[in-house]
Amino acid sequence: MFLIRIGQKLILPLMVIVCILLIGLLQLGFIFLILALLPSITAYFIDEDYYRINFRTIFACNLAATIPTITPIFISGLKLKHFDISSVIGNPQVWLFIYSGAAIGWCMIYISGHVARVFLDIQYKFRSAALEKSQARLLEEWGDNIK
Repeated sequence: MFLIRIGQKLILPLMVIVCILLIGLLQLGFIFLILALLPSITAYFIDEDYYRINFRTIFACNLAATIPTITPIFISGLKLKHFDISSVIGNPQVWLFIYSGAAIGWCMIYISGHVARVFLDIQYKFRSAALEKSQARLLEEWGDNIK
């Protein structure tokens, strides 16, 4: 618990340092990265949970969809070469892919509760049927006196 509190206090300075490094490395690609991660940023402010589990799920899915597009920009930044970002920003298929990754994260959050409920209902029905069968066996063995 102590490490979580320290981590939460260090998150803002760490994010500022990471953003400064990314601005220097990606240049205009940083603007693309911010626009690509808008669903995750929104989820951060919407999620009221202490551990921000919904945000983490959406961020993971959104980042996974952003990585194939941001990788060439990142590599050209490491080589200190300019990358023409206008072709990436102007391509609607890139945006559809990135935002659909975030949408998959949102769907995972909302659908997983329903799927878990279905599995638990099935498990409880099997358990209930086994208990009723055991009760019937006990009644058969001991009679109605144990009711």
